[in-house]
Amino acid sequence: LLLPAITFVLCMVFSGLAGNMIMILMATAAVFGYILPSFILDKQVKKRQRIIRNSFPDAIDQLIVCTEAGLGIDSGLQRVAKDTALSNEIMGYELGLVNAELRAGVDREKALKNLVTRTGVEEIRGLVSALSQSMRFGTSISDTLRLYAEDLRDRRMQKAEEEAAKLAVKMLFPLGLCFFPGLFIVILGPAFIQINKVLIQQ
Repeated sequence: LLLPAITFVLCMVFSGLAGNMIMILMATAAVFGYILPSFILDKQVKKRQRIIRNSFPDAIDQLIVCTEAGLGIDSGLQRVAKDTALSNEIMGYELGLVNAELRAGVDREKALKNLVTRTGVEEIRGLVSALSQSMRFGTSISDTLRLYAEDLRDRRMQKAEEEAAKLAVKMLFPLGLCFFPGLFIVILGPAFIQINKVLIQQ
């Protein structure tokens, strides 16, 4: 609503535009006002998810160390949230919310699912599912974390290899637009000069 209002005020200040033109400008501003906030919000969401995704493996490694040192999962999350906040404020904040929910009496599985809902990161969803199954069946949490960390590293390596395989295709168009025209000029330039000289002499 703000962009059409600003457009209307500007059209009134800078008079001379036809009524139809003013309506078109206001409609265009309304479309931008509807699309632009969602576009900016999606960009911010992806940026935040990328930051969480990059710091998530370190948080898992710290949680493994805590659980192997004898701490419970709740105490381990508190320690990891405190240490992670020093290097990554967003990840520390999310883990701090999990700890706050646990202290408020929220079930551990529910608190972890809330973490998945807030972040929307697929890696965290997989960890929460693995931890939920481990707590439900009584298996070792440290072993579950270690196996998931290894699986996460394998998936990150596969993703890196996939991106590397796409690199050749992505480089094709920049090379075609930037490199080959200069190459053609260097190769065919002298030939065109000679042809031009011959045509002038004739």
